[in-house]
Amino acid sequence: MRLSACCAHGKNGPIKKLDRLLSSRQDHPPLQEHPNEDAPDASDKSVSVSPPGQDLTFKPNNTHTTPPAQPSMIDIAPNAGPGPADVGLGIRLYFEYCHRQPIWCFEYDDVGDFSRLSEELACSILALTARFSPMRERLQKFNSNAKRLIMLRIANSTVEVSTIESLCLLSYSSFIDGNVSLGQFHLGLAFQLCRSAALDVEASYSEKDPNSQRKRKVFWSLQVLEQYYGKQTGLLSLPTEILRPSYASSVSRDISRLETECRPPPLPRDDLGHSRPTPDEPGVWNTSVHLGWVWSRVRKYVSDCAQNIFNEPWRRDSMYGSVLSDFMDAENRIPMCHRYDTVKFYERKVEELKVNRGYWTTWLKEQFTYHAIHTVLNHPFLYIIGAQHNSNLAIPNTFWRRSSELALIHSTWIVRLIDMVVDKQVQLIDPFFGHIAAIAATVHLYYCCAAAAKLKHKSNTDFAKCRRFLKCFIPFSPACAALEKNLDKMARIAAGSDSVDVEDWMPSRIYLSVPLMWDILQFTCVSGSPGIFTNDLAHSSHHRDVMEENSVLEIVVATSPEININTADGGQEAPTISYKASVSPSGNPTHPLLSTEPVPLADNLTMNTTPWLYEDSSQFSGLGDIDLLDAQSEGGDEGGMIWWEGDVNNSLFSHF
Repeated sequence: MRLSACCAHGKNGPIKKLDRLLSSRQDHPPLQEHPNEDAPDASDKSVSVSPPGQDLTFKPNNTHTTPPAQPSMIDIAPNAGPGPADVGLGIRLYFEYCHRQPIWCFEYDDVGDFSRLSEELACSILALTARFSPMRERLQKFNSNAKRLIMLRIANSTVEVSTIESLCLLSYSSFIDGNVSLGQFHLGLAFQLCRSAALDVEASYSEKDPNSQRKRKVFWSLQVLEQYYGKQTGLLSLPTEILRPSYASSVSRDISRLETECRPPPLPRDDLGHSRPTPDEPGVWNTSVHLGWVWSRVRKYVSDCAQNIFNEPWRRDSMYGSVLSDFMDAENRIPMCHRYDTVKFYERKVEELKVNRGYWTTWLKEQFTYHAIHTVLNHPFLYIIGAQHNSNLAIPNTFWRRSSELALIHSTWIVRLIDMVVDKQVQLIDPFFGHIAAIAATVHLYYCCAAAAKLKHKSNTDFAKCRRFLKCFIPFSPACAALEKNLDKMARIAAGSDSVDVEDWMPSRIYLSVPLMWDILQFTCVSGSPGIFTNDLAHSSHHRDVMEENSVLEIVVATSPEININTADGGQEAPTISYKASVSPSGNPTHPLLSTEPVPLADNLTMNTTPWLYEDSSQFSGLGDIDLLDAQSEGGDEGGMIWWEGDVNNSLFSHF
């Protein structure tokens, strides 16, 4: 998203236009919270200490009784609904923390009138936002009320748009809590209601329908949750290829005519950031949906790798190549007005970001997704493990060199984004951000034992930053708390000690837990939240035998050159670091350390493209010994810049 191409508006044209548009409107009218409720302290719930949120003006009715003119409203005497003060607080917290981050079900105008707000939607809003309130325990009781009211709607055949919106909110709340099975149930039920109401077909939408935009928003918000938190395996899982015609600019030949004719609904109208959104210039939320679809394909790729469904990624018919092609297509559709070099997020003031949080939190989601796709697709761990089942992956080649370089570059950019988020005091609550920080941390953990001292120090620092950022989500997200626990456990296994100070850690070797790495990459962290099944249906998705549970990779540092990257060459050439790794089925590796002495090179091209990390060559019969290139035998450009030194320049790697 940082392209070098110049914008037709001139050097400062796009940013000035964006400023005018953002300053001329806000996500919702000013609200004023109920005088008897205190606003929660955002400093305990967000990435960093933030200034108070903007005042919210809210005008509740004097009574909570449902007007008789609206028979669709449900009133259950034994379960008193929330009062105006609670609803006002919940809506204020929703627009402060959750609106467009990532779900976008409604605007303030849709929920500002209490007399027209369905009770299940009010309870669902409180169930989601209670975590940000000092009255958390009292407000969380409305979670059960919301579920009961939704089921009554279905039983009484009185389902409304707000009913599906309520399921969307409850699903997101469950994912934040780490209750994946419950979240996927709410998500699946919402999808079934959408199918029954034909909300998944473009022909069902009419511009004359006053609820058309609201229907689009809830449908695509459900898609967003499916992309980031949906189940990737199983016969009933929704194949990611189904939505290709709506995302990709070109449709592959293998898609049937029927699939292309049954078009999904158009994306909602999103004019944040520009005045006249068109199909050629979508809003930032819509472009984040496009990248979210690519991210869902990346998740499927990782799931396949975990099940040993793996082809050589350099093959043109590989899933790696297919995902990369879709990624480039989605990136190409991002308007210049939303790109990194155009919006200049790093120059924005804290108050400006606070006022226009609806735009900037979505923009950050897009940026994190962009770099996460590169990082995960090229994560060295995938190809170390893949080499155990595909001998072709053990042969050094240019793919190893380029992929490992991309993994390091984009995991470094994730840390750069984290630095900016903390510096600008932006409140982020989507667990996806914590997940990506954990993934970036695993990449930096690899390079904590690099031979290059500066890379080792940089990786050490970046690993610590990722951990601190992830911990900021713990007060309100049990899912991130479980993720941080796994990352902490993996760091202790890597160090071989329970008392490691990672910030001062300079190891010569590390031990990487294979099962923990898979759990972090796939976000399969169990938070301890109760599921929805009894013992006869309950199953453990984390059952592993003892050997698999204790499987580790021993990464041994090798002699290697300093990595010098000359940014003038467009990133086409960069020396690399190599490691040797041995795998052991237990926490105490038994394989002898491999020799790291330099050997004569029979094939200079082959030896210059060895992977950063690879398996013990003794496990692959007939492949011979793959030794490492000595630091003195591979020359680098002494005048080149080591890109991780000092601050990361904003224009660095602009070709990405």
